[in-house]
Amino acid sequence: MALDLTLLTTRAECDEVLQDLEAELDTYQTRDSNLGYTDRQVVRSKAETAVLLTGVEAEIGMYTTMLATPGLSARLLKQNQSKLRRAIDRRDNLKDQGGARSGSARILAAIDAAQIDAQVAVLTDAQTQVTTHRATLAA
Repeated sequence: MALDLTLLTTRAECDEVLQDLEAELDTYQTRDSNLGYTDRQVVRSKAETAVLLTGVEAEIGMYTTMLATPGLSARLLKQNQSKLRRAIDRRDNLKDQGGARSGSARILAAIDAAQIDAQVAVLTDAQTQVTTHRATLAA
């Protein structure tokens, strides 16, 4: 990207532009950092959900086995059926959590990250050009 650097006629003007570019660059770098943090949180959350899901699946298997036991008293049958229903509900809730970030949301986040990367590149290039031009101006 070629800038019309002839518009900057003094070092003070260059310094002003460089200061503004630095502030804008800082904003984009902060957004990039926040997106990275969000991605790491999603990974941790998915890992925790997977562990919980494994446990509740084992619980469901245990209650299913107990319910298949012949001669279970009516009271134990009812208790285990209730526990099985609650475990299935927990499993369904965990599965909903695990898929909370939809494919479209992930695509949009990737696009946002690509836009930030492109903007950082533009700003960094502009800084380089202005700094080079500044060096050619009289003090």
